Parts: sequence; structure tokens; C-alpha cells
Amino acid sequence: MVNPAWLRQSAWLAAALLTPALLALALLPLRGHVDPVVVAAILLLVSAAAFARGERLPSLAAAVSASLSFDYFFNPPYDNFTIHGVEGAETTVVLIAAVPVLGTWVGRLAGQEAARERELRIQAEQYAAELAQRQREIEQMAAELAASRRRIVAVSDETRRRIERNLHDGVQQRIVTLSLMVRGVRDSVPDDLAQARADIDQVSDGLALALEELRDLSRGLHPAILTERGLGPALRSLARRSALPVQVEVNYSARLAQSLEVTAYYVASEAFTNAAKHARASAVEIVVGSSDGSLVVRVSDDGVGGADPSRGSGLAGLRDRVEAVGGVMTLDSPVGSGTVLTVRLPLEARHNAGS
Repeated sequence: MVNPAWLRQSAWLAAALLTPALLALALLPLRGHVDPVVVAAILLLVSAAAFARGERLPSLAAAVSASLSFDYFFNPPYDNFTIHGVEGAETTVVLIAAVPVLGTWVGRLAGQEAARERELRIQAEQYAAELAQRQREIEQMAAELAASRRRIVAVSDETRRRIERNLHDGVQQRIVTLSLMVRGVRDSVPDDLAQARADIDQVSDGLALALEELRDLSRGLHPAILTERGLGPALRSLARRSALPVQVEVNYSARLAQSLEVTAYYVASEAFTNAAKHARASAVEIVVGSSDGSLVVRVSDDGVGGADPSRGSGLAGLRDRVEAVGGVMTLDSPVGSGTVLTVRLPLEARHNAGS
């Protein structure tokens, strides 16, 4: 079986012998027109460069081939070997020695260049690794920040629900009981004590007003209808309590995760409040639907426009709440042309109510 290493060595040696001869043939048209020194330099440089990283034997073979090719083709008389006397021998020896010397020099330069390339590549790899590490750290920090925002929103919503339940089951019930007691006391007052009856009626009216204000506060914290019946009924209830004409269109009937329902409700509620208080709108439209895996809530009004999240905490806080559940909020509010607030919330978190 033929030794592969021997085959490679033989091929390398053959190439070392043939390359200078073929190059000399290629340069043959220059004979008589170009100084032979230039031709010799070309042969030496090309041969040295071609075999700079070769072993000693191929380098020596290239040197001999370059010297003989130059002597045969470019040293008069042409087309024969004309090594004459000491000078001719010295020239031949110099030519033969020059190829290994130049090859060593070129090889050293190539090695230095290769070393620089390796160093630069190592530095680039280190920088890339550091950059990837920084990127992973940034992504981890972003994920932790998003998770923290979600926890804050969840705790805030739970606190609102707890306060709403406490108000409904505690203070509101006590006020209702007190109202009933006051009515009973009034009914027991004789008719001739008109002033006393009037005073009791005033207390009863005050309790009724306090109860209504407390119910409004409770609904503002977290409407019970949102938890019990879902987004559509909660938005319609919001519209019924409005002094402005509000058109509600809900094209999504399935229950959502609590975080999504609460976010969608407060988007509509905040946008509606801004339209009523600041935009001087005469009508509001709330449209809820789904598109491309997202719940889309759009609130539009015909007010004065010019809404800017940077000028107040309401819209900025709303954007934080939307982004905390992975949503996106866009605001289109040119001056004098009304406002359109659009929010897209991802539906992949959808599940049954109460989850």
C-alpha cells in the first residue's frame, strides 16, 4: 500500500521542480525586451513565495529549477545551459541559495501575519463572547424587570379587589343598615315633631349620598361586575354611568385571564375619563375585538386631540400596565382631530375566569 505521506512529499517535490520552469516559459516573451535581472527577481520571488512554507527538499528543488530555468532561457546564448567559469558558478550558487533564503524570509513574514491574524481572531472571539454575555445579562435584566412589573400590577389589582370587597361587605353594608335604622327612627317620630322628622330626613339623604359616593369609589377601584361577568358587561356598565354618549362594541365574548380583563377595562376607563375631562369630546366609541392572536381595544373620541403621554401620569401609567402584560399601546391624537387610543394585548395567556 502506498504511503500517503510519501505521495504528498512526491507531489510537493514535483510542484517545486515544475513551477519555476513553467513560470520561465510564461516569461519567455519578455526575453530580449526586459533586463534579465528583473526576470531573475520574478523567478526568485515567485518560487520563494510558492514554497516558503515547504520543507527543505522542495525548497531546494525550487531553487535549482529556478536557477537552471533562468540560465537556460534568459542567459545568453539562449536555450542551452551556459554556466562558464567561476562567475557563472557563483551566479548559479547565488540563485540557488536565494530561493531558500527568500522563502525563509517570506515564511517568517507570513508566520508573523498569521500570528497577528490569530491574535486578532482571538480578540474578536473574546469581544464576541463578552458581547454575548452582556446581551444575556441585559436580556435577563429585561426579563426580571418585566416579571417585576407584572408582579407589581398583579399585587396592585389584588389590593384593589380586596379593598373593593372590604368596602362592599363592610362599610357599605353598615351604611345600608344605618340608613334602614334611621328610616325606622323617622317613622316612629310623631307627626307633630316636624323639625325632628326633617332633620332625620336630612341625615338619611346624607347617608344615601355617602353610600352612592362609596359605591362609585368601589367601582373605580375594581368593579365587581368585571370579576363576576367579564369585560363586555363591565364596559357596558361603565357606558351607562357616563354623562357622554358612549357606544360600546364588544366582538369577543370569551373570558380572559384576570390580568388581561383588568388591563383592557382600565384602558377603556382611563381613555374615557380623559375624553370626558380633558378632550371636551361629545361622543366616545369603545371597540373590543381580536386580531392576529391579540385582544384589540380601541377607544376613540371626537375631542380636541393633542393628548401627550409625557404631559401626565395617566397615559404613562396606562402604558406601563399594558406593557407589563406584554401588550403594546399606540396613541393617535392630532390637535383638533380627536384621539384614538389602541391597545393590543396577547391572548396566549387566556384561560378561564378566576385563574
